[in-house]
Amino acid sequence: MIEIDGSAGEGGGQIVRTSLALAALTGKDVRITNIRAKRPKPGLRPQHLAAVKTLAKICNAKLKGAFIGSKTLLFKPGKIENASLLANIGTAGSISLLLQQVLPVSLACNLKLRVFGGTDVSFAPSINYMQRVTFYFLRKMGAELKLNVLARGYYPKGNGCITFFSKPCLPLKPICLTTLGKLQKIECIAHCSGMPAKVAKDTASVAKNTLKQALGEFDWIQSIEASPERKETIGFGIDLFAKYANTILGANALGLSGSKPENIGRNAANSLLEEINFLAPLDSHCIDQLIPFMALASGKSIIEGKLTKHAITNISVTEKLLDVSFDVETRGERAKISVEGASFTI
Repeated sequence: MIEIDGSAGEGGGQIVRTSLALAALTGKDVRITNIRAKRPKPGLRPQHLAAVKTLAKICNAKLKGAFIGSKTLLFKPGKIENASLLANIGTAGSISLLLQQVLPVSLACNLKLRVFGGTDVSFAPSINYMQRVTFYFLRKMGAELKLNVLARGYYPKGNGCITFFSKPCLPLKPICLTTLGKLQKIECIAHCSGMPAKVAKDTASVAKNTLKQALGEFDWIQSIEASPERKETIGFGIDLFAKYANTILGANALGLSGSKPENIGRNAANSLLEEINFLAPLDSHCIDQLIPFMALASGKSIIEGKLTKHAITNISVTEKLLDVSFDVETRGERAKISVEGASFTI
């Protein structure tokens, strides 16, 4: 039995997601205590519970303590099997974070998921980010993943829907990300529901002008997704992606009813500029996401980026579940993270 202290490091849901995902792959029993101890509402929330139960179905795990508010969870995984499942978070809880929970085990089976919840919510990667950044790097490592957005869901109602598909692909290939290369283009996806299309268009326009003032001329690819008649979820947002020769950086911002499009567009652009100016090949939201997959891969992986609390936490948890040891070299906030992967397969 591996004991995990959920209050360690950043003390949030990432500890639950990483430890259970790797436990499912390795077949190791895990007990997590002090779940989300450093969050305003400690314990399992609806999105965490939906993610845990979905993972448990894929690997035939036995659960104890799987209820909303639970601060201790016992997870005993069984055999990973192909699955076709429906998961309903029931709130605007993040679909992206549910996908993070099942992504590692999805590499070992044929998995089909339909998930209802929030596609674009605060404190979680947007669904566009998962598609265009996270999956971009995992495909470089050999993962076979597909994701379709059927409907967007915003806070507080959610009502978003996606489908996800995977195929077995273990062991993964290593990844090396140490340079950006030349900037090729910036892609913008502005979206809204229950609001006029002008809201999304204005958000995109301000983001583009803000970036031009800082960067000069660049290739700009814009997509507007508007569903003004759809009132079951109301909100808007924008995703920005800077595509380089060797990598891609992402940033986003979200608005609610009453938010000003110019503020949301400017916030997203400034967030992307912060990532660009850091001159690292990984943005600050992606570096921790790649840690478990580097450890699973066959061969040595090397990445560079901002050393966040999430990354430090994920390294610690991953080392407990897999027989690997990460090397972290820091220069200020920037870190070079490397690991000889476990060449994991089932």
